[in-house]
This record gives sequence, structure tokens and C-alpha cells, in this order.
Amino acid sequence: MWIAIIFGSIATVLSIPLMVIAIELFITFRNKRPMLQSNNAELNKAKYKILMPAHNEQGILAKTLSTLIGQGASPADIIVIADNCTDATAEIARHHSVTVLERFNDELRGKGFALDHGISYLKNKMAPDVLIVLDADCDIDSNSLSLLVDCCYKNNSPQQALYLMRKNTSDSLSRRIAGFAWLVKNKIRPVAVNKLGLPVTLTGTGMAFPWHVIKDVNIAHGNIVEDMQLGIDCTLSGFSPVLCQQAIVYSDFPERADAGNTQRTRWEHGHLTTIIQQVPRLLKQSILRKDWRLLGFALDVAVPPLSLLILLSGMGLLLLITYSYITNSYGALSLLLISVVFFSLMLVFTWWQYGRDYLTVKELCGIPIYVVSKISVYVTFIFKRQKSWIKTSRKTKD
Repeated sequence: MWIAIIFGSIATVLSIPLMVIAIELFITFRNKRPMLQSNNAELNKAKYKILMPAHNEQGILAKTLSTLIGQGASPADIIVIADNCTDATAEIARHHSVTVLERFNDELRGKGFALDHGISYLKNKMAPDVLIVLDADCDIDSNSLSLLVDCCYKNNSPQQALYLMRKNTSDSLSRRIAGFAWLVKNKIRPVAVNKLGLPVTLTGTGMAFPWHVIKDVNIAHGNIVEDMQLGIDCTLSGFSPVLCQQAIVYSDFPERADAGNTQRTRWEHGHLTTIIQQVPRLLKQSILRKDWRLLGFALDVAVPPLSLLILLSGMGLLLLITYSYITNSYGALSLLLISVVFFSLMLVFTWWQYGRDYLTVKELCGIPIYVVSKISVYVTFIFKRQKSWIKTSRKTKD
């Protein structure tokens, strides 16, 4: 009996995230029209500031600031936090007449501490109505910036722009698969979550916050996916993040393979750590508050990285097939098999609708190879977990 319970639990634990993501993909697939965001004179009433954390970004910062200012953003509204920089980041920022805050602390390193430094600075100044967080390696056009400020100000809630990676036909297959996975995580799923009226997971850049919300949230912590933690903290404080779907922020994957691996390891280790630490907290609060939206948010946050979910599901199927063959009991196997089939169908439909620019049919079949190649990332999570923030280099190889 205990063995049956154990294998039934394995099937259930794997089926829940599979069904969650499959339902999210189904909702977005059925609702192809973007939700319209209003953009009117309310924007003129909102004062905003842009916080831009930057660690050794001399290679990209000038382009980012020139583009932003050229599109109409005032240098007086941009604050660059040159965090533990050893290059010309601060000098480049000053050259563009923006406010520059230099911070040096060898122990408290990471984006969360940099943002906290900028927020502390603003507390002693004339506080804005809206605070925008934009990474130094990201592009946002003037209309998207206006939409973010407008929606945040009028709705009195944190807003998340679509954060997308640019497509590049010359990218390697693994990078294009990663690009498709990024599209699923940062666009397809958030659109569905938004339609369900649930809190949206923050993705790190292109974020807008009402000042009275962000000034009281503790962001000075060592979580290496500080964006996910910030979204959870805002939600629990009563201000759930919302997707501002028509506002778009673009970035590029690192050109160097080793830098890309470092970045993905940080994201995925941080994501898994946040699941372990925060999902029980969210589930508990959803019960105490009798709040189904918190329960839905918890289930969305609990979905692991796509590659890991596919890997675990495959291993679970093999295990349950063996168990079912020996015991002639097929309940647990049927549950997981139905979930895997539904998930797989929705993933293929999503690729057909949104992902054919990333992958051909033949390349789509290469996803299992890509998944297997990431086993080392998950093994190191168990034995050598990345716990501190590491700068992602974007320089190309000589």
C-alpha cells in the first residue's frame, strides 16, 4: 500500500506543473488577441524615475542611454547605479548627464542591493509617482515606457512589460531552443496568467512600481532571482503585479557560450531555490487568507524550468511504466501519461502558432537532446548550488 501511495504521489507531483503550464498554453492559444492597454493624458500627471542597475556595463551602457534619451526620456529622470564597477560605467553614465550613484560593497553584491541603494537615494529626494526598473542591456521604446508608467499610475499596481529576447537566425540550435523556451516563459504563460486575473511573475526588467509600494518592500537580499522574490513580496503585501502586454523590452542572449551557461545556471538555480522557499509560504497564505488567487499564483510559481520539467517527466514515466508492469496497477501511470500528452500537444500547438521563427520541425525534435545537455545544471544544484550573484559577460570571443 505504501508503495502505491509513493508512486501515486510521484505521478501527482509531476502532473500538477504539467497541467498548470498546459492550461496556460491552451488559454493563450485560444485567445490570440492582445489585451489593449489605454494610453491617455493621465500619463502627464505621473512623475517617474528610471532606476538602472549596472555592473561593468561599459560595453552596452552608452547605446542604452543614447537610445532611451533619444526617444524622449529626460536624463534627469534616469538614475544609473554603478554597482561595484571596475570599468568606465560611471563615467559613461555621467557623460549622458544622468544621475550616477556609485556603490562599493564586496560582501553585499547583486541587483537587489543595487536597487535598494537607488531607492534609498530617492527617499531623500522628491519621490516619484512611479519607479521604473530597466536593465542596462535592455531596449524599451518611448511608447512602451509611456504605457508602463500610465498603467502603473492609473491602476496603482506593479506592471511587468513583456521581456523578450531578439531572434537571430544565425544563433546555434541550443540558443534558438532557449529562445523558444524564453518566449513560453516570458510571454505565452504570463498572458494566460493575466487573463485568469492572477498575479504575474516579475521578470527583472521593464518593471514599473507605484512608489508607495516599492519603497516599503525589502529588496536588499541575496536572492539571485530577486525579480521573482520581489513579485512574491508585492503580491503578499496586497499589490499583485500585472502584465502590461503591449509594453515590450528587448535584450540579447550573451554571445559567449560560457556566459550564457553562467546566466542560465543562475536563473535556474535561483528559480528552484525560490520554489523550495516560497511556494510553501504562498500555499500557507492562500489557505489562511482563503484567497484562490494566491493559490493560483503559488501553482504558477511552482512550475520548474521547462527543461527540468521535461526531464523529470520522462524519468517519471519510465519509473511508473516499470512499476505498472510489475504490479499490474496503471492508475498512477495513466495520470502522468495523460498530463504528459496534454502538455506535449499544447507545446506543439504553441510552437506552431508562435515558435516557427525559432525552430523548424526537425529542430523541434532536437529538444530532448537540449534537455539532456542541461542535466549538469541540475546536478550542480544538488551538489554545488549557485547562491551568489555572478556578472554575465556579454563580450564576444576574440
